[in-house]
Amino acid sequence: MNLVPFVKYTSCGNNFVIVDATERSLLTEAEMSRFAFQATNTSFGIGCDNLLVIQRCSPEILESIAASRGYWNSLPNADQAEYLFRMFEPDGEEALCCGNGLMCVASHLFNEHGVSSASIMTEIPLQTPKIIQIGAGNDQQGGWVNLGHPRRTPVELAVSEHSSPFTPTIDYYPQITIGFRAGDLRSFSDSTLLKIKAHLVFTGEPHLVIFPDTDFSIPELADCIFGSSEQGVLTDRRESFGTWLVEHIGQYFNNHYKAMFPAGINVNLARQKGVGVIENRCFERGINRETLACGTGALAVAYIYSQISQLTPDTIDILPHRCRWHDNQARIRIHRADSGWSLESIPVMLFDGVYRLLPVNHPVVEKLSATRDESVGLVARLAT
Repeated sequence: MNLVPFVKYTSCGNNFVIVDATERSLLTEAEMSRFAFQATNTSFGIGCDNLLVIQRCSPEILESIAASRGYWNSLPNADQAEYLFRMFEPDGEEALCCGNGLMCVASHLFNEHGVSSASIMTEIPLQTPKIIQIGAGNDQQGGWVNLGHPRRTPVELAVSEHSSPFTPTIDYYPQITIGFRAGDLRSFSDSTLLKIKAHLVFTGEPHLVIFPDTDFSIPELADCIFGSSEQGVLTDRRESFGTWLVEHIGQYFNNHYKAMFPAGINVNLARQKGVGVIENRCFERGINRETLACGTGALAVAYIYSQISQLTPDTIDILPHRCRWHDNQARIRIHRADSGWSLESIPVMLFDGVYRLLPVNHPVVEKLSATRDESVGLVARLAT
């Protein structure tokens, strides 16, 4: 039986199981994908949003990834980075990037190995992975990551014929329709259609950013999504409806607009609270639900806010609405500089342990494997 040591971290409620493979190999490539389900599943495993694996960036490791995954036409240069950031979704597919996950990795490297800053390779499944900088321990914020400059979303992830350029890096969708059942919106409208305007940017992940106060055809719905984030309001019916609404919109985008977003899309719903302060809720595509926070989503919201408002503050605070139900001080601070846009938060190590990896012939694993065999990983296909 394969014993897998791990640590569990959280950043603003966005939580991860981290496997530290910097000193020795702990999982094969196939086992990483298999363990992802067990790591993320609360009923048959540990429970988290994503599995993260940290590896040394070496020719041998890159060759192993290439042989197993077939991501690249030519091997990335191992001298570019010290570490590799690997992130796996519950279905075992490898994801691209994660701001909160990178800050948790930075905190772990500092706590476990005394590494205060490092270069790390992300966006592993793409033809050209990205090299970024991470660090921890320099100030009270606890962890930081410089994700570089936001980019236009690759055409493989967003079919450009459905949008128009807003800036060289942002695509604009003037009208996307979300359908509802009769009576779903009865308190606000007799309509079964919600028309939405949205902006799209790539921050290591593709993110749609929507400001419901101005981008919804029924702006009254914004108050349901951004009801009070003070503790103790979880029984508020408006909040319950707002949570259902976020889930419905995110699910609708990912189920009905596959021709527009073939690999799925992250959906951010944002509201300005003041100059340089924005509240955010994010539905994540790989996890297929709303999470308590999202780092690449926070950056997308901050960037698009700065472009729409034509304000260029050096610091923008993103308030993760769902996390603030439990921690009303939670925030992700965004810094803009010539070297790129960076994120800061306070990652917390929750616990460590050893997991007994379920064998391949276990019924749970067999069912997962059968499901995965029905659909080859879309990100892997797009990368080639």
